Amino acid sequence: MDWVQRFFDTAPQWWGPQAVRESDRRRAESIARLAGTGVERVLELGAGSGTTAVVTADLGYSVVAVELSSVRARQASERAGEVAGRDLRIVEGDFYAVELGEQFDCVVYWNGFGVGTDAEQRALLRRVSAEWLRPGGAMIVDVFSPWKWARVAGELDHEKYVVELANSNDYDPVTSRFNDRWWPVGKESEALDQFGRCYTPADLLLLVEGTGLAVERMELDGTELRPDQRYSATHPLWDAWEYQAVLRRTA
Repeated sequence: MDWVQRFFDTAPQWWGPQAVRESDRRRAESIARLAGTGVERVLELGAGSGTTAVVTADLGYSVVAVELSSVRARQASERAGEVAGRDLRIVEGDFYAVELGEQFDCVVYWNGFGVGTDAEQRALLRRVSAEWLRPGGAMIVDVFSPWKWARVAGELDHEKYVVELANSNDYDPVTSRFNDRWWPVGKESEALDQFGRCYTPADLLLLVEGTGLAVERMELDGTELRPDQRYSATHPLWDAWEYQAVLRRTA
């Protein structure tokens, strides 16, 4: 995963400052519904520029947010410092290696689960269960859904940020991994790639086995997804970039 730090140290400078979005608010507000009662302390993995972490702290949670990219960790720290009174701490570090020395009622991982191999995902889930989640605590993750990524494979878009960017996507149906490539228009030699593993709901159930966590619920826009259910080609999951899963500590 050598690409991760390089990508997220550089691409955010192309994209420019990120404002708090409605999706940040929806994510933060979903914690109480998905994780259950008694949640006070929240750990956010892959915090980006801190937009969701700040909103989560605004809701009254005590939040620790871990971010690998020094550029985005600095942005998150600056955002956290703009308004006093929040119980929010930004930690720059690799969440596969960082030592926090504390437990949380809920661990969240928004829009990033699937970076790395299956073995690395399992190692992370085991670490969440063994070190960071209190007994009975919940982990909430956004899970990349394969069907949308497969359909956009081969497409090329241009988008205006701080600079005009080109964006292309590819998808490997054998490994169920996507490749999301960005570069300033006219400078493809500077292109940066990010990669992610997609999991169907059935795949996720298999991945989580033996990690000390169990899948409690999977949903898309609040509607439950059940692996034993048959889904037609018109189901919203076919057009979704990701869905949400709640994993509960079992030991």
